Amino acid sequence: MTTPWPDGTRVIQAAPDRTNVFVHLGVTYASRAGHDLHLHIIQPSGDAAMLGWEAAFARRYPCIVFVQGSGWQDQPMGSAIAFWSRFAERGYVVAIVEYRPSRVAIHPAQVHDAKAAVRWLRRNADTYLIDPHHMIIAGDSSGGHVALLVHATDGLPDLDDAPDAGPVGVDAAVAFYAPTNLEQIEHDEAVHLLLGGRSPKDVPDLALTATPAHYLTSGRAMGPVLLVHGTADDVVPVEQSVEYTRALRDAGQQAELVVVQGGGHGVWPSFFTDELADLIDGFLARL
Repeated sequence: MTTPWPDGTRVIQAAPDRTNVFVHLGVTYASRAGHDLHLHIIQPSGDAAMLGWEAAFARRYPCIVFVQGSGWQDQPMGSAIAFWSRFAERGYVVAIVEYRPSRVAIHPAQVHDAKAAVRWLRRNADTYLIDPHHMIIAGDSSGGHVALLVHATDGLPDLDDAPDAGPVGVDAAVAFYAPTNLEQIEHDEAVHLLLGGRSPKDVPDLALTATPAHYLTSGRAMGPVLLVHGTADDVVPVEQSVEYTRALRDAGQQAELVVVQGGGHGVWPSFFTDELADLIDGFLARL
């Protein structure tokens, strides 16, 4: 531009290689028992103003399917958007999953819903720039429990209300402070509600189906698992992730554990730090 700038004008450069982030709020992926289920989809793209529309939307990105925790109750669907937007900037589509709360439907309805969400995202991959061959299931707390069950039963008929649809096809799982053995937290009211108002000891067969380790067998190919847990968690003891890491390794599966010293329970900035984001990104980059 040849027009002279007024005195004191500051000139900075545009950055054509930056990633754009767009959030699609409240996308319905299923309706079950009269209950619409939604996704918040955080989609990266190139800068259409700099690159043009075709080039900006030409890439396909790995997809992190994140099941929002809530004690298996109604989910605060916006609580993790800030953290996962960082991953959109790093080149991931992130879909935050709503499931039916246990007051509407008990276990395994939440696992059914998460599997339906993954399959819906595969069917709509082109719309949201998803690479359907790179799908990661993730979740925090009760959502982490659901994510681990999706991962552990992938390719099995267990906990699947559409087994004829074939494997869900997740490449890895990431779970934050997830309960993995409900019998060890049997006095938690949320656990009782998940099991229809009953203690795990009252319905041991049902509780067993809600235990990810129940589905582990040697020789079955499974994607790697990253478990993250805080040492100060007063809701789900860190030992739950320690024990599941050992169970995965004993079954010949690949598992990594990250312990957050002083970390509590919940999607809080003291836990979900830039250092943790780098560790997760590094784990996913090795897939």
